Amino acid sequence: MKRIRMKYIKNTCACLLVVFSSQLAIAQEQTTGPAALEMLSQRSLWKKTSNPAGLQFDQPFQYSTLSVGYELYDGNFRRPQQGGSGNRQTVHTEGNYRIKDYYLSGSFDYRRDQIKDANYNASIIDPFRGMPYIIADLNPSDWNNQHYEMQFNIASPAYNDQFSFGFAGSYKVSSGAKQRDIRSENYFYNLSLSPGVVYTPSEKHHLGLNFVYSNVKEESYGSNVNNSVDQQYYELLGLGTAVNYLGGGRSNNYIGDALGGGFQYQYAGNVNVLLSADYSVEAEDLQVSFEVPRDGASVLRHIWKAKLAFIKEGTQTSHFLDFNYCNRNMDGIQYVTQRDNSSSQMGWQTLFKSVRSTYSTEQAGVQYHLTSNKGNAYSWKLSAGAVYEKLNDEYLLPNSVKQAENVLFNAGIKKNLALADKKSKQLLVGLDLGYNANISGVYNYGGAHADYPTVTGLEQNDFRYLTSSYASIGVPLVYSQKIKNDSQNMLFIKAQIQAQFTNSYQFNDRIFAGFNVGVNF
Repeated sequence: MKRIRMKYIKNTCACLLVVFSSQLAIAQEQTTGPAALEMLSQRSLWKKTSNPAGLQFDQPFQYSTLSVGYELYDGNFRRPQQGGSGNRQTVHTEGNYRIKDYYLSGSFDYRRDQIKDANYNASIIDPFRGMPYIIADLNPSDWNNQHYEMQFNIASPAYNDQFSFGFAGSYKVSSGAKQRDIRSENYFYNLSLSPGVVYTPSEKHHLGLNFVYSNVKEESYGSNVNNSVDQQYYELLGLGTAVNYLGGGRSNNYIGDALGGGFQYQYAGNVNVLLSADYSVEAEDLQVSFEVPRDGASVLRHIWKAKLAFIKEGTQTSHFLDFNYCNRNMDGIQYVTQRDNSSSQMGWQTLFKSVRSTYSTEQAGVQYHLTSNKGNAYSWKLSAGAVYEKLNDEYLLPNSVKQAENVLFNAGIKKNLALADKKSKQLLVGLDLGYNANISGVYNYGGAHADYPTVTGLEQNDFRYLTSSYASIGVPLVYSQKIKNDSQNMLFIKAQIQAQFTNSYQFNDRIFAGFNVGVNF
């Protein structure tokens, strides 16, 4: 399989960014300040579902936005495979557009990550995407990653005032390079397509149905620059169980497909209510080597999602209440293989496969927002919520378990200050508070080689992070003004800082900071 041509992808994405931004740069009658776009997102119930056919019912206004940003982070309160510090540069553009009675929306994102001192990962760009079968080495290393993501949604008008159709797609491409032996050069893509339909039996009732298909692939090429020194590395099998090797790593080929669907119901009355439920099944295989492929491992994921949202809008204030649920169950499948060098085969044969590990993550949350309305924006906003999360992972034989239960509480306030009428100068200032309360947790390793660093370094420190209680505080600031006094185009400058504090185990804190500048059209 040929590698993804990153140069071609970069040029294509750059062209799409220019064309997309120019098409959407149309002055609107609606205010396009940061608070107005935030309220539009808050009101857009169908945009938060997987069905693009319902986007017309959100009654969005036309706008586009373009921004560039810089972010950084530092601190030892982290998972072992995260960077000790790092920074990223971002480019973001999105917008809504109408062509006659058709509604279109889209976005493009570019992100360049410079991750410093990441541990126990020599084969995958994102070690937290639900693929436990990776290569881990003992050398903390930097990673240089680039990500491109494009999304689009198309929604038709209602035919016979009853049937609306939609189509959505997203394409994400990433490249990554580990900077220290064992070095890894990675190429990743994910393509997702979703057709949908909404049936409207009456003015206030809407029933939606959609399907989702996605395809994922990641290629990983391991090597050493210093060929005179063989590096020690481990093939991870789950929860600390691993096989020890010496050398320059190996080439891994991850290939996966997913199929799913969703159902939605909306009641549009004095209270706007939307109920959505989604299910998907994802299968991803690991093949070792490209020359003579060997079945390495597989994962099978079952994902359930549900959402119940309420919106009550008045002339003075508006209320938003969301309930969310997500459950992901994953089976880890291992293979017994044998090399067959006969003239008729010349490759690897799979003799047996079985489920050797299971992974379960369950989340349930509630979020409430109260806003004081000001045109299509808000004067102030109060927020409060809580998220319960339960992790339950198990390696079946020999038995090992890792479990963690946490509740994350959050509260926030934002105030939209009018600084001057000329050019509509505004300052949006906020305060976000959070507290994660650990309820319970256990990590018991029952396999061989309990002294392996995959147990003592990777899994034990990951468990300590997952069972740590911590507090967080964040301050977002957004300054905005019209570019010209008679224009609707808004210039904005964003700055934000967030800090997490804990006294759990050997951890201390983690600091995040970011800066963005952009234009809303």
